[in-house]
Amino acid sequence: MLSASHPCIFCWDEHRAFRHERGLKLPFVDETCGAHQLRMHVSVINSGESPHPPHSHAGEEILFLLEGQAEVLIGEETRLVGPMTAVFCPEHVTHGVRNCGPEPMKFMVIRVP
Repeated sequence: MLSASHPCIFCWDEHRAFRHERGLKLPFVDETCGAHQLRMHVSVINSGESPHPPHSHAGEEILFLLEGQAEVLIGEETRLVGPMTAVFCPEHVTHGVRNCGPEPMKFMVIRVP
């Protein structure tokens, strides 16, 4: 494991991805690279799918839609969002995302564990 003070550069590498029936999740920053306070991954989700059911947890989260169209739930509000849109999820607030477009949806998650 690398020290937290050691900078790291990670390129897109699908060999490191966790594949599942809805798409894939590619971790970039987590405890394996020495990060103590941040997590970041990118997910690619197939049309009509969600990465997981809506949920809530401790720690804030930012979802940044890179490609595609998403239906985003935050609390009791549902919104449609497009590429290059950031969604802030406060801790303990129910949130979820679903690909509502015809193409795969790609989004980044930045999270404080």
